[in-house]
Amino acid sequence: MREQRGLPGIVSDRNDAAPDACPARLILVEQSGAKHEIPQPSAVSGMIEAEQAMHRPGLHLREIKVVSQHQAIARWKAGELGWQRAA
Repeated sequence: MREQRGLPGIVSDRNDAAPDACPARLILVEQSGAKHEIPQPSAVSGMIEAEQAMHRPGLHLREIKVVSQHQAIARWKAGELGWQRAA
C-alpha cells in the first residue's frame, strides 16, 4: 500500500479494478480547506477508500468526494452526527 504524503493509509495505486472501469479521484477536504486528490483505478475503489478515510483516526476532514469523468459519484460531509451523505 502506498501512502500519500500526510494522509496515512490512503491507497493510490491499487490494481483491483476491472480493465474497462473508468478511473476516479478520491478528494479529501481537510477542516483547514486543503484538498488532496488521490487517483483511484475505479469509482468502486474510490468508494472503498472513502469509507476507510471516514473512519481513520487522526484525519481532520470536513468533506469527502469520489469523482469520475468530471462528475461527482458520491459526496459526504462531516457533521455533529458523524458523516452524512450529501446530495
